[in-house]
Amino acid sequence: MAPSKLNSTDACGNGDVCYPCPQPDNGFTDSLAVVHSEKAVEEFLQQTPIPGTDDHLVEFSEALRTVAKALRRAAEGKASAQAEASEWKRRYELERARNQQLEHKGF
Repeated sequence: MAPSKLNSTDACGNGDVCYPCPQPDNGFTDSLAVVHSEKAVEEFLQQTPIPGTDDHLVEFSEALRTVAKALRRAAEGKASAQAEASEWKRRYELERARNQQLEHKGF
């Protein structure tokens, strides 16, 4: 697909700027479909929200925050447990090394 030079009379309405236009497999530009789809998207975005949608989004957002807090707490708990396990492992290894030294000395 090669870019095509668009002018102010172009069906895409892009003015005198060079943009690539989408082309179907047959090689012809279906600019009318592009214009209609762009208008449909604009109209859809300008529509007023459906009643209750905002309430649903607020409720969903609160649920996500609750999940995020729970995950954060779980991660913090895991980190704390790992730190404690590392400390106990260090103590165990020190005690074991001490006991081995005492066995070698014959006590």
